[in-house]
Amino acid sequence: MPKGYWVNHVEEVIDQGAFDRYVAKWNALVERGEAKMIAVGRVAKTQIGEKGMKFAAVVEFETFEKAMSFKNHPDYVDALNELGDDETLSVKRTSCVVSG
Repeated sequence: MPKGYWVNHVEEVIDQGAFDRYVAKWNALVERGEAKMIAVGRVAKTQIGEKGMKFAAVVEFETFEKAMSFKNHPDYVDALNELGDDETLSVKRTSCVVSG
């Protein structure tokens, strides 16, 4: 069964406090083994596309199905709630799911 991956890009953090609370809850999920951070950090160079991306992360899940459904996991929903009712008011980002 193929693994699944999230490929995330952050263009701008608008509400640092909300984002920090989200990250803290996300990190707790990673620490308990729900997902594995493959790479995370500042974007060194954008080769094609939008030049404004500040951070990127690649997250590995045990299965593609888990990657596809994890946004609805109750503990992840709890983390997302830290960003508010409209997360675009806290952070501008993109997130894609990839099978691997």
